[in-house]
Amino acid sequence: MDDEQKRYHADLLESARQMKAARLRSRSRPRGRYPESRKIPIRLTLSTDVLCAFMATGPGWQTRMDAALADWLKTHSPE
Repeated sequence: MDDEQKRYHADLLESARQMKAARLRSRSRPRGRYPESRKIPIRLTLSTDVLCAFMATGPGWQTRMDAALADWLKTHSPE
């Protein structure tokens, strides 16, 4: 086996280990509603302008975006 094949097999084995670990972790997640204080990871599509503006503010931009959305909710009732 050459070096490229060895790296491929090592990567494949590591991927399988990560998938198995992820399955085990997912089984231990609490069921039901999330506590209000917990942040929930999601996928979100944003306009380039909005995303770039927040990311340009440096580390912690996601926390600042969360704060901006929370502030917006104070003046707009969720429906």
